[in-house]
Amino acid sequence: MDDLNRMLAQTLRDAADDAPAGVGLLGSVHERSRRYRRRRLVTVTAAAAVAAVVAAGIPVVTMLAARPRSVTPPAASGPAVTGPAVTGVPSGPAPSSAPPSAGRPQNRSPSSTGGGTTVTFGEGWTAPVFPYTLPATDGMSAPVASMDGGSLRAFFEATEDREHADVTITLSDREPSFTGDAAETPRQVRGHAGTLRTVDVTPAKQLTLYWKESPGRWLRLDTDDTYTPDQVVQLAGSIRAAAIAVPPPFDLDLSPKGLATETVTASRMVFRAPGGGVVSTVLRKRRQLTGVNEKVGGHDAVLTRQAGQVSLSIDVADWDATLQITVGGGLTVSDADLLRYAAGIRILDRSDPE
Repeated sequence: MDDLNRMLAQTLRDAADDAPAGVGLLGSVHERSRRYRRRRLVTVTAAAAVAAVVAAGIPVVTMLAARPRSVTPPAASGPAVTGPAVTGVPSGPAPSSAPPSAGRPQNRSPSSTGGGTTVTFGEGWTAPVFPYTLPATDGMSAPVASMDGGSLRAFFEATEDREHADVTITLSDREPSFTGDAAETPRQVRGHAGTLRTVDVTPAKQLTLYWKESPGRWLRLDTDDTYTPDQVVQLAGSIRAAAIAVPPPFDLDLSPKGLATETVTASRMVFRAPGGGVVSTVLRKRRQLTGVNEKVGGHDAVLTRQAGQVSLSIDVADWDATLQITVGGGLTVSDADLLRYAAGIRILDRSDPE
């Protein structure tokens, strides 16, 4: 027994030496608890609040829109975003109700608008709707819709991969274009002349069937060789009418008047004017801001103006992200309206910083 006791004591001492310090361990537990709590809050709030929301007439989406703030904001990561350097890709705002700070640094022209078309904002936003679906099956999940460059898409994920494969259906106002080699075969689809493209790649051949469904409406179905060519045509033939709303990454109190929704993904919303100018809102992985000259809902922000473009970058530490809004391409906006638009944006839990 003495030997056994000595071996047990030595094992316990070795384990104690390898264990993390008490303070560090407690901090790790607290941090993990905060992460789990943030994830649970969205679902728990939804379940607990629905009855109260219905009774009070408050939109459910508003209740779920803003993620709870973490006790300790994560450290900023990624390249710095300076005032003049915020260019290019669409931008987006973060929650805010605070007025612009009175003593802002003068590193930009005050509320200048230039000579372009002025953007104004109105209440609310209507989600685009994908008008088709496939018959429900145990081997495929419910569709998730998105929009990119004006084209609507519905993604059907395979939940069983022996008889089913992922399927994407795209609706566009123009004929699809392709690059790269492929074998093309004419096929009749839903009473229309179509084309089946087969790209020979590994681990599975990629099959694309496309056709003109009606004037100004092209449909494209993408999948792989889990399905035979005839099955792909049959799958296309089973497409039926539906109304699948595109889920946005943000809840918007305001949206640009007279601009069409062009892109809605997990990280961005882009609106385009008839003349080609855009208002874009993008959730990016967090970047350090320099030259802070605004506050949006208590968050540091940088508002900059350059030739033909105005940008607002907002540090959203709660999400470890930077929310940017960009207005350009011949459009202009006042500082006050841009900040008001930003104040009405709430990041939804389904969003995913890019």
